[in-house]
Parts: sequence; C-alpha cells; structure tokens
Amino acid sequence: MLAGHQITFFLREIGSADPARRAAAAKGLGHMAGHVTELAALAADPDPRVRAAAALALGRQGEAAPTGPLVALCADPDAEVRRRAVNALDRIGASGPEVAAGFVQRIGDNELRSRPLVLDWLRRYAVPVPAGSLLPLIAEPDPRIWSLAASLLRLLPEADAVFADLVRTAPEEVRRRGLRMLASPQAGLPGIGAGATPETREAAWRRLWDPEPLVVRALLAALEAETEPFARNVLLGALAARRVPEAAAPAAAWLADPECGPSAASALGGAGTVEAVDLLRRFALGPGPREDRLRGAALRALGTAGGVPEAESLFGLLDDPAEPVRLGAAEGLGAFFQRFDGSVHGRLERWRAERVPGQPVPPPADDPAVRGLARRTAERLARMLALDVRHADTYHNALWHLPEARPLLPALLEHPEGRVRSTALHLAERFGDIGFGERLRFLDDVHHTVRQGAALSFLLLAEQRGLTPDERDTLRPRLVRGQGDPDRFVRTFTTKALAHLGRAG
Repeated sequence: MLAGHQITFFLREIGSADPARRAAAAKGLGHMAGHVTELAALAADPDPRVRAAAALALGRQGEAAPTGPLVALCADPDAEVRRRAVNALDRIGASGPEVAAGFVQRIGDNELRSRPLVLDWLRRYAVPVPAGSLLPLIAEPDPRIWSLAASLLRLLPEADAVFADLVRTAPEEVRRRGLRMLASPQAGLPGIGAGATPETREAAWRRLWDPEPLVVRALLAALEAETEPFARNVLLGALAARRVPEAAAPAAAWLADPECGPSAASALGGAGTVEAVDLLRRFALGPGPREDRLRGAALRALGTAGGVPEAESLFGLLDDPAEPVRLGAAEGLGAFFQRFDGSVHGRLERWRAERVPGQPVPPPADDPAVRGLARRTAERLARMLALDVRHADTYHNALWHLPEARPLLPALLEHPEGRVRSTALHLAERFGDIGFGERLRFLDDVHHTVRQGAALSFLLLAEQRGLTPDERDTLRPRLVRGQGDPDRFVRTFTTKALAHLGRAG
C-alpha cells in the first residue's frame, strides 16, 4: 500500500465509531508528518485508548507537535494517558512555563510510572518546586524518585534546613537520606556546576556562605539533639561548609573528642570568628597533652581562619617530630595562602569578613609579611616534597597557592623520584612555566604519573586548539606511540588527544 493510500485510510479510520480502530489510526498517523491538527483533535477523544494513542503519535511529530494538548493530557484521569503525554513532551524537547506547571502537578502522582522522568525534567530545567511537594517523596522506596526529589530540594535556599530536620526527626532510612545530602552541601547547588560562568559561580558561593537563618537554626538544632558520632560529623561538616559563625560554641565542645574533633575543628575554621580562631590556637599550640591527629586537624582549620601570626606558627611546626602535626601545618598553610592567590576564594573571604560581625579582615595579598612568609613556605615545602614523597599530594595542594614556588620547579622537574617530577610538572602547568618541548620530553618519562601529566596536558591543549600546525605534526607520532603505553590513563589521554588533532587538521 502506497503512503498516500495509507494516509487516506488512517484519516478515514480516525472517524470510526470503534475506539480501537481510532486508536490504531492515530498511531499510524503518528509516523506521517504534517497531521498534528488531526492528532491534536484526538487528544480530546472520549476514550482513553484513543487519547493515549494521540499522545504517543504527537510525540513522534517532533518540534511540529503542539505542547498545549499534551500538557492537558498530563492531567488526564487515565494513568496510561498521563504517562504517554509526559513521555511525548520529553521526546519532543518541550519546555517553558506551561510544561513546567504541568509537570509540577504530577510530582505526587503515585500512579504515574514515568514520574522519575518528570522529576528529572524538573531538575534539568532547574524548576523551583515547593519543599512541601517534594518532602513526601524523600520517603519513597524507589531510589530514582527520592534522589531526584532530594536534588530538586537542593535548588531551594532552605534545602539544608529540610535535610537537617529529617536527620533530627525522620525514621532511620529517611534520616540516612538527609545525612547523605548534608554530607555534600555543594552538590547540585545552582550556579556551582561545571558550565557556570565565573560570576554565577561566585554568586552561588556567596549564597552558600550566607545561609538562610532557618538553615542555621535547623543545623544547630540537629547538632544539639544528635547522639551518633557519624551523624554529628556530617552536621559539623555542613556547618563548616556554610561558614556558620554560630557554630563556634557547639563545635568547641567536641574539639577534643577522638571521633568528632576533626569535624569540630573544621566547623570552627568555617566560623572564622576571633573567638573561634582563639580556640583553635589554644588547642593546637597551647600546653597540655593532645592527640597529634587532633592537633593536625586544628592546625588545618587555623590556616582557614587565622591571620599572619597564626600562619607563622604553622610555619614553625613544619619540622615537628609528629607526622600528623607536620602535615596539618602544611595543609593549614595551603588553606591560608588560598586566601591570597587571586582566586574567587580570596574575594569571598574579604566579602564575608566585611559583612559578618566578628570576622577579622585578611591583610592585602601583596602585604610584605604575607609574601615574605609565602617565599619561605614555598622553599620549605619544596624541600619537604623532595624528602617525603609519600605525602606528595599534601605538599602539592599547599604549593598550588604559592606562585613563589615557580623558581624552585626546574630543580624539582629533574628530581630522580618520579612522584616529585609529576608534582612539579603539574605545578609548572598551573603557573604557566613549561613549554612544548619540555612537555614533549616528559611523554617518555620512566615514571607513569609523569607521562600521565604530560599526556593530559597535551589533551587539554588539543581540546583548546592551543597547538600550532608544526607542533601538531611533531606531537602526532608521539601520541600514536603513547597508545601502546602500559599505563591505561596515558593510553586514554593520547587517544583522545589524537582525535582532537584530527579534527583540528
């Protein structure tokens, strides 16, 4: 049968008195372009089988399909019709306020089998949904539903208050879900994602560091009522991430606790008040017996909130005989200099200090005392890196915020230990102190982490079209050889870089 004859047959059949024949005709027309008017009319058919078939057929019409009839079918009395309409709207890529309103109405539809699709659509388009509509879904047994509902809650400024109340009052399984969300307070926060502009990301961080009063009250109430160390650590971590000044007093009570001390120290560092810094200083630097691990945690937090005198004290502990203390001091110095490296973090620190009572204002980044300490710290950490390769990541993270490390990198790049070379290579990339030829040399390094770093650098350059035609010609055979490397990361990076070179060519 020719297509024209088929269309004539289907158009005749949609007027049949038999609902089954009308439904079959609608499905048939759905495969033919240019009949959305007839299909939209069938969306009002008295038989649910026909309405479901019309929704299915409209979904096959692509962008030509009108969204109005499909949105109306989302509220159909028949669950199968609603499912077909939801699926069709998703299939044609429909969006806008009308669709959002229709999907929000389906959040509590227990009969709707495609409810996860509705929630995913709302999350994808960052549609704000009232917390009261989402809260019942956190208790759903289906992980697709409760996790998507929790992600939608994250879009609301009061999200952490909802999760904290669940931790304090909900049954065990729902309580665990609230803890899971509080353990990652930045995950899903609007504006912090990879595609966000710097301005959007900075605004998101400001919202995180300036929480709603009800969020602060709920977190503090949950912490006061908590009896389990694991949950207490999560709540202290959430308060630290939110930089809550009011967390200083309750956190101080747990600073010497073997299980909760490190989280309490982080909360004090996040609070950042003069009183919090004084508590950390006395605990980490004062007299009396303290567990080295807890002292190290307090030193890390001291760098987060302290000033130059505290940072000088951290520098003095880089040769402490206790390893947790040495590493805590190094991490604390990294946290201190992160506030002065020109990143968004430093701007946020100054913004927060200027608006929150009791917050000491950091000195300017070019303050001679800051830069002098930075030079001495870079030199000391570079020596520690060369002597203590096991903790290369700790020294790397601290040096990342110290441009004063740049003159020290050439010697580290020639160090006999591979982990030292790979760390130095990463830092050289960070500070823009490595050229094409040297990067190419490291593709043949005997240590796999060095080859990984070089291969990843070339992949990023290839993605960004940052290579000249001559450089691409020189690099291509080396990348081909890298595909036989024993290290799987090197193989992956070189394969992807080759693909980008091919597109660039």
